[in-house]
Amino acid sequence: MKKIKAFTSCILAASMMVVMFAACSNTSSSPSQQEPAGTTKSSTTNENEPITLTYFLNAPGDNVPEHFKLGDLIAEKTGVTVKYERLVGEIEQKLGVMIAGGEYPDMIYAGDRTSKLIDAGALLPLEDLIEEHAPTLKKLYEPYWDRIKAADGHIYALPNSVPTGQPNRWVNAAFWIQKDVLKDAGYPKITTFDQYVDVLKAYAKKYPQIDGQDTVPFAILTYDWRIFTLTTAMQFLAGGPNDSRAMVDPETGDLNFYQTDENVSKRYYEKLNEMWNEGLIDKEAFVMNYDQYLAKLSSGRVLGMHDQSWQFQDATQALKQQGKLDRMYAPLQLTFDDSIPGDYLDVPSINYGIGWSMSVDNKDPVRTIKFIDQLATDEMQILRSWGVKDEDYKVDENGRFYRTEEQRKWFEISENALGWDGKILWFYPNAAGTLPDGNNYLPGEQPEEIAAGYSDTDREILKAYGVKTYPELFNPANPKRKYFPLWSIELTEDMKLFDQKLGDLNRKYPPQMVVAKSKDEFNAIWDEYVKAVNKLDVEGWMAYHTKHVKDRMENW
Repeated sequence: MKKIKAFTSCILAASMMVVMFAACSNTSSSPSQQEPAGTTKSSTTNENEPITLTYFLNAPGDNVPEHFKLGDLIAEKTGVTVKYERLVGEIEQKLGVMIAGGEYPDMIYAGDRTSKLIDAGALLPLEDLIEEHAPTLKKLYEPYWDRIKAADGHIYALPNSVPTGQPNRWVNAAFWIQKDVLKDAGYPKITTFDQYVDVLKAYAKKYPQIDGQDTVPFAILTYDWRIFTLTTAMQFLAGGPNDSRAMVDPETGDLNFYQTDENVSKRYYEKLNEMWNEGLIDKEAFVMNYDQYLAKLSSGRVLGMHDQSWQFQDATQALKQQGKLDRMYAPLQLTFDDSIPGDYLDVPSINYGIGWSMSVDNKDPVRTIKFIDQLATDEMQILRSWGVKDEDYKVDENGRFYRTEEQRKWFEISENALGWDGKILWFYPNAAGTLPDGNNYLPGEQPEEIAAGYSDTDREILKAYGVKTYPELFNPANPKRKYFPLWSIELTEDMKLFDQKLGDLNRKYPPQMVVAKSKDEFNAIWDEYVKAVNKLDVEGWMAYHTKHVKDRMENW
């Protein structure tokens, strides 16, 4: 989540008067005095007249320029200009200021803080607007209509990446290893975490420095909420998917709260403690922030880490731009031992409760939902992701989308990536999978583009392991996990409090365990951690989630 730029809206005078009146009314009224949930405001502007909407993104990054290629094309086609504000600082503080002031932008992407805005009465229910004015959105979300409803029965957020057509097989969470490490080791078979650590250790011993800087065998990101890279890695090693907090038996729906499981969490932390005392873990793992983590990966001297691909894609791009192709990362499916089958790939699903939202201060909800409906059409999704035909991509005689080598090289430079589309236009409702003609909605998931993006080193690695793509190194997603993912279950206030308290304990104790100077010290910290966690209502948390998992397994 990154930088922000505050923008002001500019619309017709008549519209502004309506907005000012609505703002005054909203600021001075209590929730009970405001429009009841589900109320649909009428359109205040002519559909053909230009309008400017504001959009806050819980996603840090550079300020979005007033004009960029696709933004201007979309404005030309729809009459809607969007002025973006990206996160600067802490999201809790930003949302707190919004809520306290009672003033909101037209549109909001709050990410995993969406429930906070729902509780504050800051978001408009969307279901009636969609039913009346957005046929494309209704068709896109129809299979998930009841699943994306909040506890009160309303839809407040439209998730991204709705599974459509043929699903993508995409690696998200993994243990990553620098490609040169695999190459130097002769492409060994690595299936367990112990084997992985041994390979990293051997390479670091052989090459104690890379480009004049000390080699970092294993990096860990623990900054803020991103500490999940430390506190959930062990669920994968124990054979679970990206569920967080607990592991679910796909056959029975039973849960294992692995946070205090000696065979899961303690086993992983104990191994990390050994690695720390051998100098295999980054010395700055528990003090560096997110930007410093990305900078370290971008330097090419980090050999491995557990992370999710979306979180370090900027570092991947930086390495590519530097020509350090062998310093980029390959994903591995690791478990504690070979008797445990890996289950890393996500079951096609959407992030329930997270996505694009419309605020109660939106100046024209009808015009806005029609705009979003336009953006969700296949024509506009192709524009958003592929760009302009012939300029940004080509279509061959079989109707397949592709990019020329010249186009690919152009887009490797981040500032050329269709302006801001890849980073900004993703934050609207979209599909994930294949178009009706078989092309993929996203260039990065088009088989031809994946293959074209592989370097000679990639091809050597894949050939050595007998596959054509990296996802083939992983077991397919388990279709029996109909509930997936566990973390998407909507929480009550008690459950939110539990998560907050557990999060605080996970920020405190696991880092201490990793840096413990002896086995005795490690065991003492582990015991203290278990006692602290068990003081929480673990039983209540487990019962709540078990009920919802089994409900999903039976009804989804």
